[in-house]
Amino acid sequence: MSKKNFFLIIALVLLIGLAYIYQGPYKNWQERRAQPKNFLAGINVEKINKIEVIKDGEATILLASGSKWKIDGTKDFYVSDSNANSLISDLKELVVAQLEVVSQNKDKKSDFGTDEDSGVVVKLEQDNNEMASFVVGKLSSDYMNTYISPINSDKTYQVKLDIYSLFSQDDWYDKTIFASDKTKINNVRFQIGGKEFTIVKQGEDWYATGTKSVKLSNDKVASVIDLMASLLASKIPEQKFDGTGLEKNQLIIQVTGDSIDNTLIIGSDNGNDLYYAKKGDSDNIYLITKTERDGLNKQLKDLQ
Repeated sequence: MSKKNFFLIIALVLLIGLAYIYQGPYKNWQERRAQPKNFLAGINVEKINKIEVIKDGEATILLASGSKWKIDGTKDFYVSDSNANSLISDLKELVVAQLEVVSQNKDKKSDFGTDEDSGVVVKLEQDNNEMASFVVGKLSSDYMNTYISPINSDKTYQVKLDIYSLFSQDDWYDKTIFASDKTKINNVRFQIGGKEFTIVKQGEDWYATGTKSVKLSNDKVASVIDLMASLLASKIPEQKFDGTGLEKNQLIIQVTGDSIDNTLIIGSDNGNDLYYAKKGDSDNIYLITKTERDGLNKQLKDLQ
């Protein structure tokens, strides 16, 4: 091979290498440089212990309590386990996500829902020191991206995550009143006004206490058990006892069994076919439906 051909081959290899570098690693490096820096980068989500969410002018403050998030200003209300898990997982994804600038026009922020009036303001804190604050805007038309913007910034970014669904919910309360294994319940006590009676499970059947000859309808008892084992509040009312009728103890139902002791006190209606209720071991006040209240308001004859 002549020297001329050798150098031509070397030159060709170099050109191919340079073309590869330019089209591959170098181009990727340029694209990464062109991408906007995530303004949440560097935040250690595990150290966040206070989250303030402001929607429609109403602020909800969530305080870390072990693995749970307590709703500040309430007696003993927490965020549901599913929402608590979503909070951490969504924030962990958000702080490492790639952002895309979709607008740098302050006047366009309302179109994306990233202005403070139409969006949801989120503030992250550690030990009362603010780590970041931003506005969660609308979902994109394909429902795959969320528009976000730092507070006091003209820029609106797009992130390939749906964090809108989490932060835009109307309330954060865990509405669970009871969540128990109904198969373990073997005793039910009803207190209605000044009278009370108890029914017990013997084998597979239910009987009134002390009168084994009076067998009850398993199906009718089962409807009570279902409610007392798995009950969700319809709404969380203002946490004031005045006007609830709960202090009168007019209707109390208690179910017990293996590691289960659920007591529900039901008070007056709120004027909208919802009834005030509370657990025996908590001062949290809930609202349950009329159908649920009627399903628990049973005389012994109703269970036969």
